[in-house]
Amino acid sequence: MRHGNGATWQPATFTARLRNHTYNPGPLAQFLLITTLLSIAGIIATGVLGFTAAPGHVATHIFCALATSIVGLFSQSMTMFFFIGTGKEIKDAAKNDATVVQRTKDFKAKVFPTATYAMLVLMVTFIMGGGVASGKTPHWLHIALFIAATAMYCRAYWVQLQAMVENAALMEKYLRE
Repeated sequence: MRHGNGATWQPATFTARLRNHTYNPGPLAQFLLITTLLSIAGIIATGVLGFTAAPGHVATHIFCALATSIVGLFSQSMTMFFFIGTGKEIKDAAKNDATVVQRTKDFKAKVFPTATYAMLVLMVTFIMGGGVASGKTPHWLHIALFIAATAMYCRAYWVQLQAMVENAALMEKYLRE
């Protein structure tokens, strides 16, 4: 296969270049933490819009809730994938050293439950919002879930920040080339 510059693509050459490429996961970790902060800001903004919306402006609250839910689910699911991927890379580089393997498992044991519960509460809050709009769910339940979602995302951010700092130290030690 020829490219515009006349070079021929060779799978072995591509694989060798890919293997020699140094990947810096730092910006990705920062991006994930920022998306979690944006999720927290979105949850709070959605709550404010819900409390202050006039009957004709409820759609703004709903669209903000939808966007916040999408960003929130993305941030937490991608954070879990980040720890799966970097954990594998660290374990491989450390030649499956038992201490390193345990530390990567510890990251996941801290991050995965908080991320999963944060996503769960956010989804239930969004779904119950539809119940409030239809009159089948009491307002107090939606408000309680809003408070729980805010608290869960704040907790998830704190746990992820701590785990990413520790994870970065392992990456620096084992993946530095």
